[in-house]
This record gives sequence, C-alpha cells and structure tokens, in this order.
Amino acid sequence: MDILVVDDEELIVELVQHALSIKGYSVRSAGCGTEALDVLREGPADLVISDIRMPHMDGLELALRVRQEFPTTQIILMTGYFSEFSQSSADAIGVVEIVKKPFRTSQIVSLVEQVAASNSVTPS
Repeated sequence: MDILVVDDEELIVELVQHALSIKGYSVRSAGCGTEALDVLREGPADLVISDIRMPHMDGLELALRVRQEFPTTQIILMTGYFSEFSQSSADAIGVVEIVKKPFRTSQIVSLVEQVAASNSVTPS
C-alpha cells in the first residue's frame, strides 16, 4: 500500500511516516497541498493522510482535488482545529476519518490497517 502523508509540521510527517514504514507500508511525504498534488501526479497513492490547516491549500481543498483527480485514493484528515464544518465537509468529500490532534501513531496505524483491509491491500 502506497501512502502519502501531508503536513506542514515536519515532526508530524516524520512520526507518521516512521510508524507506517515500520509496519511495511511505502510512505511518501509532502509539506503542503500543492506539493502533495505534484507528488500524486508522479505516482498515485492508495491513501492520503493530510492535515487540514496548511498554507497554500488546506486539507479539505486537497481532499476535494484528490477525489476529483484520483477517485480511488482513500483520504484520512488530521486536525488540531476540529469543527462541525470540517466534519460535514469531509463527509461530503468521502473522507474515511478525521483524526484529532494530538493523536497516537498507533491510532493512525490502526486506521491505515482498516483501510488496507477494506481494500484487500497489503503493505508494499
């Protein structure tokens, strides 16, 4: 399973990337939504895990663009600023889950394993 982690906080990216890599997943990263789209255009991912609040393009807009350009890619959003607007927007786009920060990396790994199981995908 190929995963793209997107967050403007480098520490978050490193933590999630490390936790998923240990489990055998192929993980790429991007620091913002526009960079994420460039990475995806080089090679689509099975799953995008993205922060919502980022410069240049927020995670909801990224999720919408991913859904349009890569309709089979699953999306998990992360946020420290949860709101009902975020939840309703994410539901409308078809986001798998919104994870509230701070989170445990085990929570992210568990969600990824659920997505992989529902899509019958194994680590790369």
